[in-house]
Amino acid sequence: MHKNFNHFFYIFLIIISITGCSSALIGGAASVGLASVQERSIKDAAIDLKLEVQIQKKLLTTDPDKLFPNVGVSILEQRVMLVGNVESQKLRDLASTIAWGISPKIKDVLNELTIGEKPSFVSEAKDARISLSLSGLLIGDAKISDINFSHSVSKQIIFLIGIAKDNEELDQVIYHARTVKGAKKVISHIILKNDKKRM
Repeated sequence: MHKNFNHFFYIFLIIISITGCSSALIGGAASVGLASVQERSIKDAAIDLKLEVQIQKKLLTTDPDKLFPNVGVSILEQRVMLVGNVESQKLRDLASTIAWGISPKIKDVLNELTIGEKPSFVSEAKDARISLSLSGLLIGDAKISDINFSHSVSKQIIFLIGIAKDNEELDQVIYHARTVKGAKKVISHIILKNDKKRM
């Protein structure tokens, strides 16, 4: 279950981008309102959204059956995290190539895609439950600004990306992830607010 990864939503965004209306969407009040309370700037939030739509569009046009539905994309300050499961190393590498090739603005591609058979319905249901549980924990913790973090769950492994204001917040987010029932492992790509990678 990929947080913020809804196929119908992305198809909608892709259609908008094809018709040339993506700038209106990116400049919308909702995006600006959310970005105003994030560690990243409004400009970076807009760039991230545009890049995410472009990557999803390219995944869809390249392989609508084996790439687009199986690759979750999260972007934070032009750092791309790919999570999901694909059939082969060739597809895994292709997903990275697509992400890197979308724009020179891309700073990093964190390829966490696994290779193997498609997860079972039971496995996907477990992922969905883990994702929902973690979302609830992060939202309910007053010490955490949950809008600065995103996560994906694949084969009961939690993948985190985000910007923590300090080590205390970073540790708290990871703690919540590790305490979710059923989670096998937690992989963090969270960086601190003053990390040099943000320069």
